Amino acid sequence: MGDNAKKRTRITIDVSPEMRRRIKMAALQNDLKVGEYIGRILEENVPDEAPAKRIQGHPVTREAIERLLRFREELIKETNGVLFEDSTEILRQEREKRTRHLMGEELGDE
Repeated sequence: MGDNAKKRTRITIDVSPEMRRRIKMAALQNDLKVGEYIGRILEENVPDEAPAKRIQGHPVTREAIERLLRFREELIKETNGVLFEDSTEILRQEREKRTRHLMGEELGDE
């Protein structure tokens, strides 16, 4: 811990009145201030910072890759090769609608 143990910052959380009572009682039973009690719980349960690493999970199998490629091909076929709408055009249209609305114009059917 070293220097980091001396540096502190405040964190605020909302808990129910019942949870607050339980925390206060547990801290009292352990002869600790509430902040010290919660700090110990966090130290015991929150992992140390580590370099970003791959989360353990299932290995990527050839079958999974093949399923993904099949899905991709189906999606391309179903959308005639257009996977995403042009967001620039959508934003332009929405800005025009907003401008007309702000200027008090009727929003005609588009």
